[in-house]
Amino acid sequence: MCAISLGKIAKGIRVMRLTFAAILDGYQRRKDKSVSMRFVTQELTTAEVSEIDRLLDTFGVLYYRGEEQLNKEEVDELDKIELDIFDQPKKQSQRLRNVLYKVWEQEQKTATFKDYYKTETEKIISHYKSKLDE
Repeated sequence: MCAISLGKIAKGIRVMRLTFAAILDGYQRRKDKSVSMRFVTQELTTAEVSEIDRLLDTFGVLYYRGEEQLNKEEVDELDKIELDIFDQPKKQSQRLRNVLYKVWEQEQKTATFKDYYKTETEKIISHYKSKLDE
């Protein structure tokens, strides 16, 4: 069983949906605590493989259920999942730290990034603490 369908248009982007009968062939734990999984499908047409190629490096939802096919309610529920909260692969705190590091590299006012980071984050904390007193 293979189904490739174009779903509703969300935020100006056509939603692509792939449904395959597949075997979970293996997985590998990764250093960052994520998991890489391998699935093996039955034979696919060139068009079906082309659709998979188009989805490489995109973010989506994986729902795997052994032996049974998805029913309409499950497909509808999966289509409702909002993916835009996962658009940023880094946490906000990581992004802030990275930006502060780039600024520190350009300015180099302190000897170490550790000192700079502590000073700058204290400024940010103080700024928002002062709003609590108002």
